[in-house]
Amino acid sequence: MGKRPLKSLCVLTFSLWVMSFARGGLAIAAPVDASQASEAYHYRQPPTLADMWVTGTLDDVGLDQLRIEQMTDAIRRHPYWSIHAVLIEREGRLVYEEYFAGPDQRWGTPLGRVVFNRETKHDLRSVTKSVVSALLGIALHSGAIRSLDSPIVEYFPEYKEFQTPERVAITIRHALSMTGGLEWNEDLPYTDPRNTEIVMTRSEDPIRYVLSQRIVAKPGVAWQYNGGFTQLLAAVIQRATGTSLKAYAKKMLFDPLGITDVEWVGDLAGLPAAASGLRLRPRDLAKFGSLYLHQGRWSNRQVLPEEWVKESTRRHVTFPNQPSRGYAYHWWHTCYATPSGLVESKTAVGNGGQRLFVLPGLKSVVTVLAGRYNDFSIAPWEQILTVYIIPSFHAQPTAGCPPE
Repeated sequence: MGKRPLKSLCVLTFSLWVMSFARGGLAIAAPVDASQASEAYHYRQPPTLADMWVTGTLDDVGLDQLRIEQMTDAIRRHPYWSIHAVLIEREGRLVYEEYFAGPDQRWGTPLGRVVFNRETKHDLRSVTKSVVSALLGIALHSGAIRSLDSPIVEYFPEYKEFQTPERVAITIRHALSMTGGLEWNEDLPYTDPRNTEIVMTRSEDPIRYVLSQRIVAKPGVAWQYNGGFTQLLAAVIQRATGTSLKAYAKKMLFDPLGITDVEWVGDLAGLPAAASGLRLRPRDLAKFGSLYLHQGRWSNRQVLPEEWVKESTRRHVTFPNQPSRGYAYHWWHTCYATPSGLVESKTAVGNGGQRLFVLPGLKSVVTVLAGRYNDFSIAPWEQILTVYIIPSFHAQPTAGCPPE
């Protein structure tokens, strides 16, 4: 598989999941929320707290303050965008951090209107998948997981009926790149009980449910978005390490990052919802994104293996109909066209507008949290990135997408 485009593609699922990418440049008309837009915003430096973040000003790192203020005013004027938080890191310093108000949910349960601040935990939705990818990389580096080419079913010997040559061919690598060839349908809204991930979540035996899905393509040939693979990978991590997924995440990832306020929702036969259930505070999510800008390091400590950071965010799947976009190991890979050339983003993506934009060429990470759950009609987070943030860099270095 490697760097070559896949031979076939499940276009419907891809179209749904990248719709929020493709429509990012649309102009958005929406009513003004007078409570948030009563006066022009004036930039303020994020405070330095006891959370290991080094802070600085936009001017310190060469970002145009006026353009960032215009972005903030636009968010406040357009509540329909449902932006809850935006944070910007550059060169290891947190230089922008602002919060807004709007309706939110906790894993599908409405919370009403929430006035957000840095202490407010937020659904990450499918950004959770990128966290699972990180944990798998740690387990692989430690030797607990032998190889990405190990068959998934080897970790589930109790399901003897699935130990067939066709299913043995599905490896951990295939699950990470979502090219395992199982039938899966997340095209339906997540409010629809026929959505395959929802069926899995409600199943008494989620692992059996995923493993039992019909094989519709040879592994490594067709890409299909599949949260069931993430649930399998979470179980593999738990079984390989002999530690619960939550405890392993705490010890190997959250504690080194100084993340103490974590909620991982769901109980799928003893595992949390690995595809969508994690809830973190905004600054803590930004720390996770920072690992991918700094080769896996945080506060002079190697938290993620450097090679895994590179490999797990490298494009492994290229979409023929969208050559600027691709899929890695539970990360997305995008090339944004800008007046100064292509800008590469390694992006963790979650339903509703949860985004970690890792911009290596600009030495920056942009964290966005939002509340447009199950609404793919517009993508204001992409407009925020491409219309305001990227152009705010006074001197844009060469940030082109490398050939894959």
